[in-house]
Amino acid sequence: MIMKKTMLFLILLFSSFVSNYTPVGNAENSDADGKKMAQILIDREKEEYIRMYNEIYQRSLIQQIEFESEVIIPKYFDFKYVEYTYNLSNQLQLSARMVFRLMFKESSFIDTVKSPVGANGLMQLMPETRQLYAENLRTDTLNLDKNQEDIYIGLNILKSQYEYWRGRGNSEKYSWKLSLATYNAGIVAVKKYKGIPPYKETNDFIVFILKSHSNPIFYANILKREKNENAITIGT
Repeated sequence: MIMKKTMLFLILLFSSFVSNYTPVGNAENSDADGKKMAQILIDREKEEYIRMYNEIYQRSLIQQIEFESEVIIPKYFDFKYVEYTYNLSNQLQLSARMVFRLMFKESSFIDTVKSPVGANGLMQLMPETRQLYAENLRTDTLNLDKNQEDIYIGLNILKSQYEYWRGRGNSEKYSWKLSLATYNAGIVAVKKYKGIPPYKETNDFIVFILKSHSNPIFYANILKREKNENAITIGT
């Protein structure tokens, strides 16, 4: 809602500027050069309003995600992938909090990370798993770059795992635990132990991603960071 109001304000502000703008000088003496200069000035103002909106939109979405997930989105993580992950989470009806925590836990938002067993990318997919799901999901028809494909496959895997366990009569809460256990340890291990495997890494993984949403210190640090960034922006 805040982002929509901000966008509306900027549009109205720009529209007012355009409607009230007239080139300096006598109208009778206006020529092609004067009109061209006026258009250049209007185009520059338009670009500035668009830049302002994009900056506000990006910061607002990142802050919203950080508050919800209690995970810091690092500056090195391209906003293109932040937005893509958030929108895809909503499309698949996955909790953005769960998704961003999972990505943080898997790769710390670094797309070049590779695990000792060969998993790689933002979602830490095994090569054979990536290939299998890429074929089943027909990702070659979606015009995705490597990171987008990685995110798309990872989120669809999580969604399909949840549907698998939910469809076998488990509660919603336990189905998510089993889904995350499957994502981390593999379905063979989950079936072997007929539930969540007794692996510390897997249990820590589940607890981190599903932990309750309440961390006052994290909120305070986020607000402090935003205050400092705003002060720097105003001072420049």
